[in-house]
Amino acid sequence: MQDNDLKTSNDARLRGVSDHIHTEMLASQTGEEALQQFAESARKLIGARYCAIGVARADGEELEEFLTAGLTREQEAIIGVKPRGGGILGLLLQRTTPLRLETLGTHPSAVGMPANHPPMESFLGVPIRYQQTVLGSIYLTEKPGGFTSDDEKTILALSMHLAVAIRNWQLLKRQRSLVAGLITAQEEERRAVAYDLHDGLTQFVMAAHMHLSAFQRVHNDDDEDLLLGLQYLKDAVIESRRLINGLRSLALDDMGLAGALAQLVQEEKQRAGWADADFLHNVEGERFSVPLVTAVYRVAQEALTNARKHAIAHRIQVTLLRENNHLLILSVSDDGQGFDPTGIQADDKHIGLHGMTERVRLLEGTLLIESALGTGTQLVASFPAPYHEEFANE
Repeated sequence: MQDNDLKTSNDARLRGVSDHIHTEMLASQTGEEALQQFAESARKLIGARYCAIGVARADGEELEEFLTAGLTREQEAIIGVKPRGGGILGLLLQRTTPLRLETLGTHPSAVGMPANHPPMESFLGVPIRYQQTVLGSIYLTEKPGGFTSDDEKTILALSMHLAVAIRNWQLLKRQRSLVAGLITAQEEERRAVAYDLHDGLTQFVMAAHMHLSAFQRVHNDDDEDLLLGLQYLKDAVIESRRLINGLRSLALDDMGLAGALAQLVQEEKQRAGWADADFLHNVEGERFSVPLVTAVYRVAQEALTNARKHAIAHRIQVTLLRENNHLLILSVSDDGQGFDPTGIQADDKHIGLHGMTERVRLLEGTLLIESALGTGTQLVASFPAPYHEEFANE
């Protein structure tokens, strides 16, 4: 009876770990966090001192990710460069069955251990595969009394769930890489349009203004229509320069997300004549990916432009908050005349709103707009915050 109770308890813990890895993989935007938590859960489940998960490259020859549980940050720093699949780890990538050892050091493939690596004796390693594809390996070390056949069966069962989770993560990484490429292409197109405006249309407008100004001075012509035309051309030059700067987003490159948004809010305040325009944030010094930064800035830019053109507002508030280390939330609110969001969203003519929605969806975020006639408008865009870590080096 006690054996049955123990088996039931172990089965329940196994299911708990399996469910946990799937839940965390979906919630995590990097995958590394979920895998590391999985390693920690597996370590505690088996009673080992250390656990590690290696994720293989696409060719299955080496590791591209290596996550540990049981080591302190200081120990990891002393050990140095993470392994890439040599020695016993490379052997696991080639195997299709588990490897259980009483003494790790006696195995012929147990080579290349860093000098500052903690001593490890008992060892249990399980290859991770999806169908015929090598995905990596999970291994545990240093269990008092050594690892048992039951431990091997438990980790082997967990590895099947882990294989599905890693495969899903790899597909998600590929999707996000495509999204990053799409956003980069969009920004390059915007910059190309900006250069065309600067070198083409803007130059013609400036030339027309200069030509008519010279004509007005030579002929001393104070005709009201001519003066009004000159003013329109001058306004057109100013507006074209604003559009060019908006398309290029140079402030975003130079000042980072928070600085660029602060500048954008003040520029729109002066342009619109708002009595108040505040920007609040808690992301000072935070680093985000180019796709995420670009999306947040463009959504804020479009929201402020809409408020300036349509809201007839007096006060604007923009906030950018990192919440629970999982979400980056942009909020733009005004006290203007408001509108019916359902009617606007159903109208294909409102390109700006559809553009904002698409940008947010590309980064797996959500966009909510609350408004009603006479009550102002609030736009809230929420983005998965850890998303930036995959692109930190791009």
